[in-house]
Amino acid sequence: KALLGRSMLPRVALIDNGSLKPEATLSLRRLASAVEAAAALQGKQLRVEAVSARFADRIPAQELGGKIAEVLPGWLKRMSAESWSGQKIVLLPLLIGPSATLTKSMPDAARVHPELDVEIAPSLVCLCPALLPPGASGAEEVAAILRERLAALPGSGGASSPWADPSAQVLLCDHGSPVARVAAAREAVRTALERQLGRPVLGCCMERREGPEFDFNGQLLEDALKALPQGARCAVALLFLQEGRHAGPGGDIATIVEGVCAQRPDLHVELTPVLAGHEGLVTLLLARLAKTV
Repeated sequence: KALLGRSMLPRVALIDNGSLKPEATLSLRRLASAVEAAAALQGKQLRVEAVSARFADRIPAQELGGKIAEVLPGWLKRMSAESWSGQKIVLLPLLIGPSATLTKSMPDAARVHPELDVEIAPSLVCLCPALLPPGASGAEEVAAILRERLAALPGSGGASSPWADPSAQVLLCDHGSPVARVAAAREAVRTALERQLGRPVLGCCMERREGPEFDFNGQLLEDALKALPQGARCAVALLFLQEGRHAGPGGDIATIVEGVCAQRPDLHVELTPVLAGHEGLVTLLLARLAKTV
């Protein structure tokens, strides 16, 4: 019998990399609630909570509706106090690929609490055949979200959306990573998006480390935009999960695009919204959760 006040339900932490921007945490909370509600519709009763790997606990509570954000070590400590022996604890990564947050930070945090039965779900795009068959890697699902994001881009001056223009360029931009496996996840999404659109898609990144050993990241977004032909129309599909310091209004991506367009006023560049807010993301997270619960 569980102790009074302890929950018998599986406890799930939906985990992002973490941000100092309040909107990222608020977005994560909305997504956690959506995943919990969608699981309930499938007859799965569990508690899904928004947890960041780092940073978010520094955001003032008044900027988060009065509730301080939690980071993973603190959440696991709370789970140790609130959970009953043998209760399932699931870490559900809100990550495109197997970054160090998934492969190091999460296992390291879990090892501090051997009393907990912790499982870690795969990343959204998982290319490991031991975990998921190739057809279930998640690349097609993420590409489908991006395809819909591209299709919804507004036209300019009555013109059609840039991605629908046969002469327009389509770029797929992620953050950039020192981990080749993360770049491979973007490449899988790029290949899937190219196939779904029936047109070339160029992969690029917001930032990357210098040196040929990191060339798997491809071009920088800034360089890819500067290399566009005169008068080009370009749609940038953002492989970013939430708005924060990088994506969204006033973020690094917008700043890069504005800087290039100031130098190249002949260009017409549009950005897709982030992946959060699309029901396809909730569906994919449920599929990853199904590998553990």
